[in-house]
Amino acid sequence: MKATTFRIAALLVPVTLMQVFLLPRLSVLHVSPDAMAVLVGFTAISSGRNASMLIGFLGGMLTGMLIGQMGLLMLAGTIGGFIAGLFQIPEESHATQSLKTRKFFLASTLCSFTSFAVMAAGSNPLALSFAYRILVLGSIAAIFTLLLAIAARLLFMKKSFAD
Repeated sequence: MKATTFRIAALLVPVTLMQVFLLPRLSVLHVSPDAMAVLVGFTAISSGRNASMLIGFLGGMLTGMLIGQMGLLMLAGTIGGFIAGLFQIPEESHATQSLKTRKFFLASTLCSFTSFAVMAAGSNPLALSFAYRILVLGSIAAIFTLLLAIAARLLFMKKSFAD
């Protein structure tokens, strides 16, 4: 494994704690931003599909241990990591900073939407229709996660996408 993957794995615990204890306070219609999807999206473009699936799985496991539904969260994280892994940028690539940033935003957003869709298929605490849960609430979750990814990019990842 690359050194980057170990650094990302070290971020799992703080991101999980933020996901469980801080971000639910920002919820609208019981939907909150997905910090784990931002971490998985960054892992996908920097380390590849396998690493992003592993981080998604481990993130789902840690989050599930704290809030319940561990199996469903592990499945959602793994599938989200697989989808985000489609946007990997190879090391030998001469991708520009702009392209890397766009792929990071796209990977994070689609990871969030996919994970939310898996969670919506697996549980329905509000007794809402399946289409409403996926299309409306999934879109809200993806938009919130995109805003979180933009904030993370501006605050913490300035050097990560340097040419």
